[in-house]
Amino acid sequence: MQAAEVSVRAPAATDWTAVSLLTAAMGICGLGLGFSYPLFSLVMERQGADDFTIGLSGAMTGFGLLASNLVLPALLIRCGPLRLLAGGIAGASLCLAAAPYSDVESVWYLLRFALGCFMNIAFIVTEVWLNNASLEAQRGRIVGAFTAVMAAGFALGPLLILLLGDEGALPFLACAGLVLLAALTVLPLQGRPGRRESMNAFDGLDLGAVVGFFRLAPLLAMLVLVYSLFDGTALVILPIYFIEGGFTGEEASAALACLLIGMVILQPFIGWLLDRFTRRRVMALCTLASALCCFAIPSSLDTVWLLGALLLLLGGLAVGLYTGAITLLGEGYSGAPLVAGTTCLAVVYGLGSALGPLAGGAALYSLGPDSVPYLLAALFCATTLFCLRRGKGA
Repeated sequence: MQAAEVSVRAPAATDWTAVSLLTAAMGICGLGLGFSYPLFSLVMERQGADDFTIGLSGAMTGFGLLASNLVLPALLIRCGPLRLLAGGIAGASLCLAAAPYSDVESVWYLLRFALGCFMNIAFIVTEVWLNNASLEAQRGRIVGAFTAVMAAGFALGPLLILLLGDEGALPFLACAGLVLLAALTVLPLQGRPGRRESMNAFDGLDLGAVVGFFRLAPLLAMLVLVYSLFDGTALVILPIYFIEGGFTGEEASAALACLLIGMVILQPFIGWLLDRFTRRRVMALCTLASALCCFAIPSSLDTVWLLGALLLLLGGLAVGLYTGAITLLGEGYSGAPLVAGTTCLAVVYGLGSALGPLAGGAALYSLGPDSVPYLLAALFCATTLFCLRRGKGA
């Protein structure tokens, strides 16, 4: 990033109340959504849907993430950040509550599209607010802790399938209730001193600034794209990959939970590394180690302890790309450029979330199960080279 291109205005002190409430809300959202993603896939697989159809259904959430960015500026002006944050979470809850009463082959596409729209709006507002509330010297650790809590929710979500199963309306209604609880968590931010000042960055948001941000920070866009491709593939396709490898539905959910637990336990350490070493090199280390883990997965399916260890490590390292990207964004940008950057990265995340399940489902269907981890390994290798490349911008 070029420091001369933007004005960086760090807060005098971290707003720990805002950080705590926002982190708690996204952790609760993660719990509900982490439950819902494999739940959708397992229900469709049980009803006879093929791999590509399951991937296409999962991709609709990514398309929703993309589409919501077109209306976000107008919604922010009309509603304000706090109402938009709570409304986005509540809308996602309604989508989940409607799922068990809707047709899998038609209405679910629309529901998952709307789910992506609502959650993207909530994530953008949260990430900008979090960065504006964080002191620069603490940003890496704060973002690492935020990511860890959100990932903890995603990690525990699949384990709820072991408790509630994947049949009937109860699992979906439980997801909806958890997500709705997150909307209540952010309400105490209403009327807080300094809230308006900390959120003035939203006033300058326009789509031209969002598009221009791609040229300013290609590395950030690359990191989020690769993470979102991995994330979309992992949440939607990996449960089916494990089932085709001989796992039961419960075992596939447990394997996915290992991956998601890894997302939690490594984030504080990655945040610590980001605050003490060259952030680009930390990202290169994460991508290279992720590639090695992906290469090793197919040969470890029959060795439970090794597979679990690989999934734990892979989950933490892959999510480290997101932690690094958000940390780098807050390091070099503030105000309107920070909002434009956050929205730009949300567009990239939506693109990857849409393409990941589509590509993963197509690979599973046409090239065989082992093609999925090998393609992910190749993607991580290419990203390692990009991280080590010297060039303008972040």
